[in-house]
Amino acid sequence: MICKNYVVSGEDVNDFMVMEDAAYISYTLRLLYHFLFHNGFSREKLNALHLGLQEGNHALVCHKNLMFTEPFFVEMKYCYVEDKINIKSCFFNSKNECCAEVIKEVEWFDSIRREVIAAPKQILKHFKKQTLRGA
Repeated sequence: MICKNYVVSGEDVNDFMVMEDAAYISYTLRLLYHFLFHNGFSREKLNALHLGLQEGNHALVCHKNLMFTEPFFVEMKYCYVEDKINIKSCFFNSKNECCAEVIKEVEWFDSIRREVIAAPKQILKHFKKQTLRGA
């Protein structure tokens, strides 16, 4: 679907210079926001629509450590959208080895009504278009 290059920074690692679990989740969400931005939904536009994302469950499987200053890229493998968004992101090192996989669940949140809502139709159509292309 979409991928982006990064470098492991100091705030991503533990005392042993290994990327921490929370950083994998953070990069997964960053890639989701990048996808939304790419489809015309910047954070400012989402705020104007009173939409936010509320994090749910996640699963992380690490195959190989990513280390401080190591370049890597994250690829959103799939994004299943109904009432919740389920994302699978894979993390690859510079040798194109899969280092980790994250499955993350997020929900749309209406900041005015302060409740979880179904995926807005104007955003949902971009996910379905991209999912068909990426399949």
